Amino acid sequence: MPLYRIADFVFDIEPLYDYTLSLCKDYEVTGEAADFSVCATLAECEAEAARALTPTTLAYSEALIVYRKICDLLAPRGVILLHGATVKTGGRAYAFCAPSGTGKTTHIRLWLSLFPDRVTVLNGDKPLLRREGESFTVYGTPWCGKEGWNKNDKAPLSAICFLERGEKNAIRRLSKEEALGRIFEQLLKPSGALGIDGLLSTVDGLLSAVPMFLLSCNISEEAARLSYDTLTHA
Repeated sequence: MPLYRIADFVFDIEPLYDYTLSLCKDYEVTGEAADFSVCATLAECEAEAARALTPTTLAYSEALIVYRKICDLLAPRGVILLHGATVKTGGRAYAFCAPSGTGKTTHIRLWLSLFPDRVTVLNGDKPLLRREGESFTVYGTPWCGKEGWNKNDKAPLSAICFLERGEKNAIRRLSKEEALGRIFEQLLKPSGALGIDGLLSTVDGLLSAVPMFLLSCNISEEAARLSYDTLTHA
């Protein structure tokens, strides 16, 4: 059975369906020992599918369960799932977070269009952030949203930007107090006391180590240039 490296941990994934293995194929490794084994039961898949807001398959449900279990295992070890899109430029990573429908995907497309030789997408929806001492690293993962934007790569996290719609484009750095509520809204909450303790500790370090910004913007190249210039010089 293949093994998979995710956030520099090696997982033995034992699925009921082929979809999860297909999803993770770019993260396959050989000749290494597994740090963890992960699987989902048929009952868990059926319950997940029953809870879905739109009709879904058991195979897709299994993939979601597997990722949540991975995140539960990693949370006590300083790794958290951020709901947001992350891009890489100049060897550094930048994350964008926003409520659905705000224009996050469009903003990322503008970065790609304006700076095609400089910008790549690490993950379009559910990257992992790993604390390493006082710094944080963003990891691409197979779970990446409907656009399919993901890359088996990593980069140091330099900034997080929260998006909101506005008639005029403006960006400002958030205080720790302002950033706290916004970042918690974008994190997967792990199950179990150890996971919660790990999450809280990781977030505390994140607020101290990584600058966070609020961008009020319309959907324009001007907004993308403003965020690019601000974040890459933070």
